[in-house]
Amino acid sequence: MVSVVTSLTLQAAGAACVALANWPRGRRRAWSRFRPWDLLKARSISRRLSDGDSVLDVGCGTGHMLAQLALFKDIQPQGVEIALLPDRFHDIPMTTYDGRSLPFADGSFDATLVCYVLHHLEPPAAAALFAEIVRVTRRRIFLIEDSLPAFGALYRLRNRLHRIEAGLRYRDASGDYALPPDEAMFKTHTEWSAWLGRQPRVTSVAVESFADVAQHDHHTLFDVTLA
Repeated sequence: MVSVVTSLTLQAAGAACVALANWPRGRRRAWSRFRPWDLLKARSISRRLSDGDSVLDVGCGTGHMLAQLALFKDIQPQGVEIALLPDRFHDIPMTTYDGRSLPFADGSFDATLVCYVLHHLEPPAAAALFAEIVRVTRRRIFLIEDSLPAFGALYRLRNRLHRIEAGLRYRDASGDYALPPDEAMFKTHTEWSAWLGRQPRVTSVAVESFADVAQHDHHTLFDVTLA
């Protein structure tokens, strides 16, 4: 029987060989820039896409979500943001917009992402932006939101604090940003499904909780199919 000391010694020697063989490594692993739960969310969405799909991300931030999706599918990515961030993913094409009108023709994209954006808007502005997203999208919209089947007291407080903190930050970044007066766009699963179902061209809404793969329970995907 191999002794514990012998086994550990051989394992350590093997690990040292691998470490030396991979050092120095000229190219950083693409996935190493992302958190594991973000990769799991991207993988779930990528299963609903096909290679070659054109994908828009509205409010893309650094472009990280598109970069994550590109690890799983050969997509044609495009991001749009109010202001381009210096630490953005420079291999993801991005452009600016005014937060209301998307600078693309009707039906420009197979699918559109809108991640953690709509809850920062007042209801009329959220509906107007979503109508713009529908206009430029041919097939599918992936909405990721802070949502649960029901919000308890702690989550209602969290939503209020998040609305105020993020709203003040966005108002500093954009002078015409209006801080929402309440948490009307922090919706439960049922409320989001009903809201989305009332929007133009929406034929179905599938709800997928990311609670099992995300860091926190409130991350939820709403997979919206368009006519």
